[in-house]
Amino acid sequence: MKKKDKNNDILYKMSDGEQYIFNVQNAKNLFYEKVTYTGTSASGTNNGNLINFIDRLENKINDKRLDFLFGEKSRTISFEETLSELLGYNESTKSNITILDLSGVPFDVLSITVSLISRILFEFGYYYKRMKEEQETDGNKDNDIPVLLVYEEAHKYVPNNDSAKYRASRESIERIAKEGRKYGISLMLASQRPSEISETIFSQCNNFLSLRLTNPTDQNYVKKLLPDTLESIVDKMPALKVGEGLLIGDSVILPSIVQIDRCDPEPSSQDVPFFKLWKEKWHSLNIEAVKNSWER
Repeated sequence: MKKKDKNNDILYKMSDGEQYIFNVQNAKNLFYEKVTYTGTSASGTNNGNLINFIDRLENKINDKRLDFLFGEKSRTISFEETLSELLGYNESTKSNITILDLSGVPFDVLSITVSLISRILFEFGYYYKRMKEEQETDGNKDNDIPVLLVYEEAHKYVPNNDSAKYRASRESIERIAKEGRKYGISLMLASQRPSEISETIFSQCNNFLSLRLTNPTDQNYVKKLLPDTLESIVDKMPALKVGEGLLIGDSVILPSIVQIDRCDPEPSSQDVPFFKLWKEKWHSLNIEAVKNSWER
């Protein structure tokens, strides 16, 4: 717990020796350097609630997993540089695909992180189109830099429930689904559990590609997308081979079973051979190296 004085104020010193009282105006100091608390009591203000908040905030700031939010680069990078990286318009190279690996982002900030990225790209489409409308005189006012946002494991961002922890990402992605097309921002969701995806998102999708599904709840969800005369096609889904899928939507005349071409190079997504590895002798494990990679 940090300390307060007899007037219930939280006092602290900066590195230059200057003493401050904690308040809204100077709270930003906590983000830039380590401070020394100089009060005498450990109980804190408001029955300790403010002190608890400060402790939690400091823990977040010092968490290496949150360097992308509170680290040095997050304070020095410009908005233009951030947008260029998201769109693949770097000065050195231009790329059609930008992959954002969020697997290491703590779960308690994952939703707000996805929401922020989604909002930035949606608003880019809106303001870019508005700029084109102001500048173009030949009638071509559409967004000529369309963007497709692909959300892997989408049930983590837009689940079919109203839980507060998913609200930020769900609202941002649902807005893209409903309004993004006219600004050149389109959407693709990938999930192993389609029944857990927001129904608002599903109602805005034009095409569906369903690979092998064995869960009856997920199969019934796909069955709702089919005409009554073709519902029996869902019975084939548990027997689909690797690379086969059921394609439904505007891209085909009738729902069809299609074969998807293999990627080159193929992703490293094969299942781990558990039983084979368990039968082998013990493999050496460098815990220190794992820890260093974890904290990097």
